[in-house]
Order: sequence, then structure tokens, then C-alpha cells
Amino acid sequence: MSKPRITDYPTELRHEADGLREIADRGALGRLVPSRPDTTVVGLLAELVRLYRWAVAAVEAGAPERDVPEPPPVRLDELEALIVFDAALDRALDALASRPGDAPVWTWAPVQWRADFWYRRLAVATGLARWDAQMAVGTTAPIPAALAAEVITEAFEAFLPVGDRRGSHPEAAGLAQLFAQDADATWFVRLHEGRAALLDHPDARAGLQARAAGSASDIALALWGRLPFGICDVAGDEGLLQALRVR
Repeated sequence: MSKPRITDYPTELRHEADGLREIADRGALGRLVPSRPDTTVVGLLAELVRLYRWAVAAVEAGAPERDVPEPPPVRLDELEALIVFDAALDRALDALASRPGDAPVWTWAPVQWRADFWYRRLAVATGLARWDAQMAVGTTAPIPAALAAEVITEAFEAFLPVGDRRGSHPEAAGLAQLFAQDADATWFVRLHEGRAALLDHPDARAGLQARAAGSASDIALALWGRLPFGICDVAGDEGLLQALRVR
């Protein structure tokens, strides 16, 4: 598997947050989000404020023996939403700046406990929220290729291993390939008894049961249920690809 790496997550985070904020500044806070029909633009901001606060708590805790609990849900009034969002973002950026990426920091995922987990988590979540918010006003821009590659990798490294997926797929079995053409990045995923494992070096003798090729943004958005996999060039068993989608 090859993929681009982001070395400046705070810059990516700030860029995506600015794009989200631009939409909110248009008076779109109360608009429903077509890609997230259960929420509004202000709801997206509230979700991010909660995530930013969790990241701050985790980074400040370091590597404790106990889990760092997720903060309670946030309710934002439209009049104060951007003020609260900006404050939470700035606090998160300050917290990240206080720890190098390889510093021991608690995470909820089955990955090495490092601060850069939260660097990536905040950039990915904010990029997805920015795209969602743009859907509310009908003008979307793709997720940048390098960040979209991180969206894809995070889904396989963090979310699918803890069972955070769309639906139950106990019968899913086979080898799937995702190829992000603009990022020149490839992911091979083995599904067995409904479980998914990311492979660095798949057996060359094993045939593919499913393949999706397209832009990194389209693949990332399909994995997160924002777009159908049909937007990509799909071959083989599309059911395997559906089994890879996270919530």
C-alpha cells in the first residue's frame, strides 16, 4: 500500500475549518444537510466542538490507565455557534501544538497511542463536515487528495476494527481493492466473517473479488456513506464494498 502523508495536520485542519465557517457565515446555520439528513449545519458545528474538546482532554491526559470519556453532547444556539466553534478550534490547535505527533496520548482506537491520532482525527472530521455543510448550499468541493487518503486509511485503521460500520455484513468475504487515482494510493482489504483487515502486502495469488477506482475524495466519501460507490469505477462484488462503509 502506498499513500501520501500529511505532515502539517494543523494547517489542513485550519483550512477545512475555514471552508466550513465560510458556509456558516452565509446564514446557512439552520439548513438541513442532505448528506446527513438528521442534522443541520449548526449541528455539524456542535459535533465538532464536542470532538475538539475530547481531543483536548485526551492530549492533556497523556497516556492514563483509564479511558478519557467523551464529553457530553453539545447544544449550540445559532447566535453563539461560531463563537463557541472558534474557541473550541483554537483550544484544540493549542493543545496539539503542545505535543509532538509521537508523544504518548490516549486514543479510543486499536492503534498505537500517539498524539498524531488526534491530529488526523480532527482534520478528517472537519474535512467531512466541511463537505457536508457545502452540500447544504449545493456547492461542494472535493476533499483534497492527501486528506482524503487519510480519511480512507483512518476508516480501516480505527473505525472498522471497533465495529463502527453501516449495517451488519456477516457473510462478507473476499479481497477488495480501493485505488485512489489522483493520490496514486492503493488499499487492499480482506473481509472474512464480516471482519475487515487492511493488508500491506496481499498474496499475489489471491484474486480480487471487488475493486473501486476513482478520486481519493470520491472513495473517501463513499466509505463514509456520503456518496454511492457507483460514483467510482466499480468491478466485481459491490456488496464487499458496501461492507466497508463506516457510520
